[in-house]
Amino acid sequence: MAIATVADIVPLVNENRLLTRHGLKVMARGGNTGLRALNEVTGMRSTPSASHVSFRIGPRLNAAGRMDSPTDALELLMTHDAERAIQLAHCLEAHNRARQQEEEKIRAEATQMLEQHFSPATDRVIVLGSRTWHPGVVGIVASLLMRRYHKPTFIISLDENGLGKGSGRSIPGVSLVQAIHACADTIVSGGGHDMAAGLVIREEMINDFRRAFDAYVEQNTNDEQLKPKLHIDAEVRLAELTLDLLDSYELLEPFGNSNPQPVFMSRNVMLSDAPRHLQGNHLKLSLRQGTHECDAMFFNGGSVHLPDPPWDIAFTIDRNVWRGRTSVSMSIQDIRPAQSPRT
Repeated sequence: MAIATVADIVPLVNENRLLTRHGLKVMARGGNTGLRALNEVTGMRSTPSASHVSFRIGPRLNAAGRMDSPTDALELLMTHDAERAIQLAHCLEAHNRARQQEEEKIRAEATQMLEQHFSPATDRVIVLGSRTWHPGVVGIVASLLMRRYHKPTFIISLDENGLGKGSGRSIPGVSLVQAIHACADTIVSGGGHDMAAGLVIREEMINDFRRAFDAYVEQNTNDEQLKPKLHIDAEVRLAELTLDLLDSYELLEPFGNSNPQPVFMSRNVMLSDAPRHLQGNHLKLSLRQGTHECDAMFFNGGSVHLPDPPWDIAFTIDRNVWRGRTSVSMSIQDIRPAQSPRT
């Protein structure tokens, strides 16, 4: 239940939060044979968290259904045979690598399309389609592009007959369900939730849907709603990021929908070394504030234009355990040129 609650982005409040918290404790004690095998195959050694479920377990369980059939994931969760569990875990890992490769391909092609035909200043939505895109991955790419451009987004996979299945992700204040109803005459069918929805559409109607969707957003939002916002919970110095702080911080877990991970801010941060590009378009940053130095990850930051230091950085923290050594890991959420604090 803990895995389903986190992976399906159910609000982590009230009984959902308690069930997930206790479910993660069961996983830490050993839990399911298949999950132990999946942790072993992926190299997961630390205590499981909601973040671990979101970014490691959930994607691998889902990858089987996205790329082939969900049968392998179901068998993994049900088996009591440790040897069979390892075989299935390796199979899910292979599905996940294939999913990542397909995701990167679609993301690169979609980004190229946007560079040619999209204006962030005037276009209010993103709607793209292709006959070469895998239908099981378009939702992930829609989420990536929505976060990057802060635009309601639909990514559509078209079959050989020109019938498309699209997956959409939205920003706060724009209901995809209401948008689909408003654009009903341009699609075959559609439905879902305010922030995530799906649709079926004919290839020749994609441009009409894009225009209707854009018009809906224009009529039902204001300029302020369309500006991305990052809410900062506390300002700290890098030297304050200690294990004692982490112990208190973890009492707020599990983090997720409706109980978001707190976001911290530090000012006037310098680079100790050049950013390192890692696999998957990520950056590893060596940061310095005064005499204190630390490393941070900027996931999907490889395509972000970094201003000249010094920086003000927004980030979240987690516990990192490597070769028996525990440290505070930082995950960058945003970077801007350093600014003087308001008085």
